[in-house]
Amino acid sequence: MKQKMKPKIKPKRGPIPTSIPLRDYIKNEITSLKKITSSQPTMKPISSGDNSKLSELIICSHGKDYALNDFLITEKIVITDGKAFIKEYRYALTPAADGEEQYFRFDFQPFKIPIRFPDSHINVNEHIYGKHHLIYPTDTELDLHKLTIQKAVNVFCYYENTFIHPATDLGKAYVSLVNGGKNNENIY
Repeated sequence: MKQKMKPKIKPKRGPIPTSIPLRDYIKNEITSLKKITSSQPTMKPISSGDNSKLSELIICSHGKDYALNDFLITEKIVITDGKAFIKEYRYALTPAADGEEQYFRFDFQPFKIPIRFPDSHINVNEHIYGKHHLIYPTDTELDLHKLTIQKAVNVFCYYENTFIHPATDLGKAYVSLVNGGKNNENIY
């Protein structure tokens, strides 16, 4: 008699913890947006339960940056015990010149992307970079679980100064901006 196979346990995915207090984290994220745009981001608080305690915060900003490139920044933060955890994000830049070919978008959506796929990736032009979704560590050296609004803004500014695409050479030019620095020291 054949023994029944137990189903494989799928790994649980969760939000990305931040290393600084919630108030400081949000202040840093909002302040960094001022590097690329003068418009204020929208912030949508989400309360849970009857006690109206803040449980999530959505930060969103989009438009043209100082270099007239289109950008989109959306970050959903889960708040637990006064600490921020990034539940999901989408950071995108479409350059004004050659945007259809040179766009890039960073996505982290662990609760929306099926478990069989990585929870984060970089979207790029497949015809130029060989794949539509670049994942860490096989297609890029950028650890996408370390990305925040502040670091994405640094990436946007670096791109606008150098025109080196984050998919070029596995993103090596951006490793110090994304993977390193607890305090996101490199602001351009």
